[in-house]
Amino acid sequence: MTRNPIQKLYADRASSYQRLFVDFLGWGRELETFFRSTDYLHPHSKILDAGCGTGIITRILYKLARDKGHGELKFHAFDLTHNMLEIFQQWIAEHAAENIEVQQADVLEIGSLPSHWKGYDLIITSTMLEYLPKDKVRSALCNLRELLGSKGTLLVIMTKRTFITRWLAEKSWKTNLYKESEIQTFFEDAGFDKIEFRGFSPRWSNFIMAIEAKS
Repeated sequence: MTRNPIQKLYADRASSYQRLFVDFLGWGRELETFFRSTDYLHPHSKILDAGCGTGIITRILYKLARDKGHGELKFHAFDLTHNMLEIFQQWIAEHAAENIEVQQADVLEIGSLPSHWKGYDLIITSTMLEYLPKDKVRSALCNLRELLGSKGTLLVIMTKRTFITRWLAEKSWKTNLYKESEIQTFFEDAGFDKIEFRGFSPRWSNFIMAIEAKS
């Protein structure tokens, strides 16, 4: 773990992130609505939540998988910040959730991941790439592409670059925000040739976007 300023930022704000952003502002509900409208979950899928934070993505997909009767799905999740992972691991224990493996790791140093963490049908990373130095985004995407299976999908959820988000995210959360054209270039440089931008509900579409990529 080498990016100490980011670790410290989220270590200090782990609980407030969960309570304010995920719960109070309704980001968790928005994500559930989004994923219910997609067809990402299939029997025996292997899924990686990269930069999982408090685990909101995996929690939602785990619930949806059980609703669909896909109890045999495998979930792996990693994050840079121990405090975030503690909240996630508490949820796993409280719900006796099965087939979820969690590890502290850095997307820029995937060599530290277990050897069986590869060949994913779906990799999701939500609001993580914004915290990387601009010159490291391509490397992160290359690393995630390396972990995908031959027909796997990478879904990246990112903060849009607008006047409001620049004030909120760049100032308060020390993020780097990008135009769609810049994001397109990042993906192409990382070897993805099938890229699609997807939206959220009207309430969130001015702030957040999703990019689906396949190589």
